[in-house]
Amino acid sequence: MTEQEHNNMLSTDKCITTTSTPIIIGSRKTSEQHTHTQLHPQQHPQHPQHPQQQQLGHPHLNMHHTCSHTVHSQKYSAETPRRNLHELLLEVLDVLLSCLVVAPCVIAYWRGTWELMGVLLFPNSLPFSALASFAIGGLGHFIFTITQNFFKDHIHPDKRRLTYYAISRLYTAVFGVVCVNMWRGAWMVCDWLTSIDSLAIISVVTLVALLFLVGTRTLRNLGAAPYTVTMDHKSDYFEVDTMFKIPGFAQPGLYVLDTLFSVFVIGSLVVIAWRGVWGIFDLTLFPRDKAKSAWGSLLIGYLTVFVTFIIQPLMRYVCRRISGLLKIIICDIYYLMTFFGAVNAWRGIWNLLDVYLYPDNRILSFWITHIVPFLLLAALKCSNSILVRGVFIDAEGSGAEAVHLPINYVRLHFLRERRKKVASEQYAHLDSPLYYLKADHAKLGKHLEKDMEAQHSLIDKPHAPAAQII
Repeated sequence: MTEQEHNNMLSTDKCITTTSTPIIIGSRKTSEQHTHTQLHPQQHPQHPQHPQQQQLGHPHLNMHHTCSHTVHSQKYSAETPRRNLHELLLEVLDVLLSCLVVAPCVIAYWRGTWELMGVLLFPNSLPFSALASFAIGGLGHFIFTITQNFFKDHIHPDKRRLTYYAISRLYTAVFGVVCVNMWRGAWMVCDWLTSIDSLAIISVVTLVALLFLVGTRTLRNLGAAPYTVTMDHKSDYFEVDTMFKIPGFAQPGLYVLDTLFSVFVIGSLVVIAWRGVWGIFDLTLFPRDKAKSAWGSLLIGYLTVFVTFIIQPLMRYVCRRISGLLKIIICDIYYLMTFFGAVNAWRGIWNLLDVYLYPDNRILSFWITHIVPFLLLAALKCSNSILVRGVFIDAEGSGAEAVHLPINYVRLHFLRERRKKVASEQYAHLDSPLYYLKADHAKLGKHLEKDMEAQHSLIDKPHAPAAQII
């Protein structure tokens, strides 16, 4: 162990044992906010104190707050390299969970829902079926985007806990169908208007879509499971990012245009790119043998996923040291690699389900993969992983945040347990904790997980107004 690591460990222990402040993980905010967390104690914003705290008196609270905030932000931020075997092990467990559990469930859900739409929506007319799906998906996306502030303000577990859980899970179930229909509609319209049997045409259309995504700096939106695990946390449960981040209805005209552009332009370009790469493999990888083609895509996909996870520390290292156009180019190359791995993983699992899961009873197969994966993901509290929503900008974020993959499930659990232990030691003399803790929100193709919301929904019950959320 180096002297620096030893000092870091000592400083961490000092902060934990002397302060009554939160443990904070993964900061996905801007560099200005990183600077804010490291201000001098006298410059740090004052937080309203708990009444019991005022009685007991804590003259150095702000100093301890700054120390704890800085140390733990640095430890769990994407900006900081993993320093020990424990952190590496937790990261590996998160990756395995994403690749072996969450991703297959997400893909199975999409396969079942997609195929059921083909049965329910004009099964004898491809054009009408495609247009119906596109209308349902586009209108649904638009409605869920412009009403997100309403859901945030009125659907909250602190107000009506049972109502929140019922409405939030229903929201995910309906929004999931909307997402699948949006993709199915755009995909089938593209099949209808262009050839699906010509490798040259598919390649050209795909290349044009990718160039538009590169030009608008939205190539990052091509990523999907297993590169993301979206937890069901209350603070960002209903959040849908738009491309230009117009703030709600402060500018209603611009907000509506931003929503329409994000949903119909960027969303459609992403679908066209996915459809192109998928179609290319349909035509080139064992085109006469669906089973071999599926196994081939699965192997290619997961090998690519393995490589992209292996080189992510290198990508973080590079992105911390470059900026400008070079950083965008490096990030775009990495995004294309994750896109290639995701498409093949999806195509492999999807086609294997077609081949092996009740091939003689297609309707039963579709319903099973529509219902069971959703219930399993909801039980794991990551059902929002099925949603495709929001627009994210290439190379956005400081340093390594630009290539950080938001997979934090096991790490979140261990950090929550550590928080409980520290809180129980620090607040044993108080009737209730001074703070409920949470990390900063992650703005990524689907986001870093929040300790406070997981703790809040899984373990703690909200206390009286004396508790402060920071």
